[in-house]
Amino acid sequence: MFALRAKQPLNTRRPLIRAGISVVVLGVAVVGITFLTAAFSKNKAPQPSSAASAAVPVQTIVIQPQEIALTRTGLGTVTAWKTAVITPQVSGPLVALPFHEGAVVQDGDILAQIDPRPFQAALDKAKAKKAQDEASLTSLAENLNRDQTLLNRSGFATQKTVDTERAQVEAQKAAIAGDEAAIETAELNLGHATVKAPFTSVIGLRNVDVGNLVTTASNIVTVTQVEPIAVDFTLPQADLNLIQAEPGKPVVTAFDQSGKTLLAQGDLNAINNQVDPASGTIKLKARFDNKDHKLWPGLFVQVRVVTKTESAALVLPSKAVQHGPNGLFVWCVDANGTARMYPVQIEAIQGDKSIVASGLSAGDRVVVEGQYRLADGTHVTEADAPRVAQPTRAAQ
Repeated sequence: MFALRAKQPLNTRRPLIRAGISVVVLGVAVVGITFLTAAFSKNKAPQPSSAASAAVPVQTIVIQPQEIALTRTGLGTVTAWKTAVITPQVSGPLVALPFHEGAVVQDGDILAQIDPRPFQAALDKAKAKKAQDEASLTSLAENLNRDQTLLNRSGFATQKTVDTERAQVEAQKAAIAGDEAAIETAELNLGHATVKAPFTSVIGLRNVDVGNLVTTASNIVTVTQVEPIAVDFTLPQADLNLIQAEPGKPVVTAFDQSGKTLLAQGDLNAINNQVDPASGTIKLKARFDNKDHKLWPGLFVQVRVVTKTESAALVLPSKAVQHGPNGLFVWCVDANGTARMYPVQIEAIQGDKSIVASGLSAGDRVVVEGQYRLADGTHVTEADAPRVAQPTRAAQ
């Protein structure tokens, strides 16, 4: 009548009991966490996202059209406009060097004095010889006149005698002409004993001292003209057409090797008559007045040649231009203080300045500091008052 259920063994029921206890504990833990979360949420007021609400501080400039000169840059060497090695044209003992090394000497200043006495003696001798020959010419001419008269009136002189005397007179005239040449030579040698500066220049260090015997092979000193002065430099052959297209003589500026310190401003003087096929460069020569002597022969300089002048260019600091996957762009701030991305085209880069070809207009407010924290639509605040880009004659 009644079915008896077999009693389950104890070792079979224990896993079921343990599973039930685990479920109960887990449920209690979930309820506790939920309660604590709700209580914490009631006590803490909701905070707005700082990233969404905080304005990003930036610095901006307002760009305006300005005149700017586009340039090409090359490396150059300063060379003297003229150089002369002072070498005597006569030989003799050196008795004076009346100059100070490194000083400026004027055209015609005495640089060296060779003992003039031998040359003065040679001049005196040549003059005496001429006087002697002139006296002989006078005597011969008188004899010729006397015999010519005797021949013509009475025949007491022969034609042969007259012809001989006439030849003697002509020979004596030739001797006197030779004497005059000897005098000129002696005067030149005497003049060459005094060595003078050929042009206004800076004198170098002397190579000989007083008391030495100098010859026509001796190098006494070297002089260099530094007012004006030249700079020889090279540019890539691709820049040749740009330079030739610039009307008049292109303006040239010389800087120190770092390109930061302006040394002088001049103009292009000459373009070499051929391109160097080995390097693909063209050699050019610039002229500088150099009144302050900032340029010195042998100095290495950075040279910039004006190739084009823009009268109303939009110029930006190069640090404002960013590189993106779609090209170059800048961050601009609109009237609401919101940052917007503007694609731009750059015509040229001149040192730390970029000349904008398209993408911006005069009056645009461009971010120059803090742009790396911006996204399109970010609200910004001006860290300093916005600056207006200052006009400049040339980008350096």
